[in-house]
Amino acid sequence: MFDDGLTVVSKRDDPNYSQISGHIPNEMAKQFKIACTVRGVSHSDGLEQAIAIWLAQDKAKEMIEE
Repeated sequence: MFDDGLTVVSKRDDPNYSQISGHIPNEMAKQFKIACTVRGVSHSDGLEQAIAIWLAQDKAKEMIEE
């Protein structure tokens, strides 16, 4: 991410991002790392995409149940 076009700001230093962690099965972690590598995305970006999809599905489910 670029701040003013001159300074590179990492997500770690960006106040708009938070770090999360958890434990998943080893095989799932391995598959996730391979999928990120194949797609050419960082683990952080892959996790962000996965969570966005999960939240969208969860929201859709809530709307159906209403």
